[in-house]
This record gives sequence, structure tokens and C-alpha cells, in this order.
Amino acid sequence: MLHFKWCEFSELTSKQLYDILALRASVFVVEQHCPYLDPDGRDFFSMHLLGLEENSLVAYLRLFLPTEIENHLTFGRVVTAKSARTKGYGRKLIRELLSYCDMHYPGIRIQCSAQNYLKKFYEEFGFKSYGSVYEEDGIPHIAMQRTL
Repeated sequence: MLHFKWCEFSELTSKQLYDILALRASVFVVEQHCPYLDPDGRDFFSMHLLGLEENSLVAYLRLFLPTEIENHLTFGRVVTAKSARTKGYGRKLIRELLSYCDMHYPGIRIQCSAQNYLKKFYEEFGFKSYGSVYEEDGIPHIAMQRTL
């Protein structure tokens, strides 16, 4: 059974951080053939949503909170382990994200840079695309946003 845990960077254990980086690398670098340095220095300033199945990390995303400069929420690095796909964990992950945002940041816009093939997936949750499709690390992406 999938359960969720929200953590600030300082609350992550070394094992949790290792598991996060390993999962992100296995999907974004290996599966999607994007040879880039995943640790980008932004994890320090993020909330991390861990999707755990029997204490194993199977789903994950990170969330950037509003700042004085940018009054919106931004999420990314959305990932599900290959072994856990087709179980609906991606949808559960996004529902947990939206529930957290509704509770802690009501009315604040949420945005993401979605891989273009996932546009309809995010539209199921009320996200709308804006702008043109663009390439990020060689993969077509689209900017999306949702106002709560």
C-alpha cells in the first residue's frame, strides 16, 4: 500500500536522499537518456514528497514554495519507479500534491514544466497549458498551471 511523506531537505535521512537521487537518475538519466547532472542545488530549497510502498521509494516529486519574488508554487522531478507503474501511483502522487497545496497555500497558482506527452494527464487535475512546446534536455515540454 502506498503512503506519503512530506519532508524538507534537512529532514531527509541519508538513505532517503540516496533513494531519491537513485530513482531520479534511473528514470531521467538512464531510461530517458538525458545525461545531465540531476542534483541542481535546488533540492535544498524544496519540499520533497516521497511515495513509499513497504518503506521503498516508488514515487516522488519536489515542490518549490512561493517566495517574495515568485508568488506561486512550482513542482517537478515527478517520477514513478518502473516496477510501480500501472498502479495509479502517479495520480495518487498528484492528488497528494494538490491536497497539500490546498491545505497550506489555498488560492495560490501551481505550475510545472510537463513532458508534452503527459499534457492530458495533468489536464485531468485541472492544469492548463500555456505557451508553446519547447525542448528541455532534448524532450518536448509544455508549461502548465492550475489555480486552486
